[in-house]
Amino acid sequence: MFPEKPVWIWKGDPQFALLQLVLLVLFFYLSFRMSAYLTHRIELIRMHSKRLDRLAFRAGCNREERNLLQSFYTQLDRRHRVLLAHNHAKEYLRQHLLSYTSSLDAKDFPAFLSLVSKFLGTANDPRPLFSLREFAIVQLGTKTYFAQVVDPSLGEVRLKLGLHGAALPRATNVQVTVFRNPKGLQTIRGEARWEIPTSLYFHRNS
Repeated sequence: MFPEKPVWIWKGDPQFALLQLVLLVLFFYLSFRMSAYLTHRIELIRMHSKRLDRLAFRAGCNREERNLLQSFYTQLDRRHRVLLAHNHAKEYLRQHLLSYTSSLDAKDFPAFLSLVSKFLGTANDPRPLFSLREFAIVQLGTKTYFAQVVDPSLGEVRLKLGLHGAALPRATNVQVTVFRNPKGLQTIRGEARWEIPTSLYFHRNS
């Protein structure tokens, strides 16, 4: 009734048929693992994005500023997204923010400045302007740059510009804008003394 020899689904060499079966199982296993990994990464990105939005909302950021934060978040690589989304986000911003502002348009600088000031808590700081480590907008002639106050002082302060090898206009008269609640953006005029290609000393006019 039954054949003496087994009947293979695939005609031909039984060993080759077995190899095909193993490869088919391996293909489905790897596909499942890849799908699970991508799903996990997407869920993490969404979770971190929502967490950042909640932090920005608690800091008093409006919808425009929060949308700008999400745009900034999406351009980061995976490691920096995780860093920014966790508890040491503020310290990460202070240390590495200038590396990522080169892709921003100058028209977005005011909203980005208010966002960062609120997010880092400098917007409500009662100390005088430039007396803490904060971010600012620097206008050199017709050019506008995003900068950080590296050495706070009531007099002359050192500003680090967010640049990557760009040629700077050697203007001596500059305008520096910072953000404070409730007044908003405040612009101070002064003179610049250059230190290195990406840093300058700013002394406000009396």
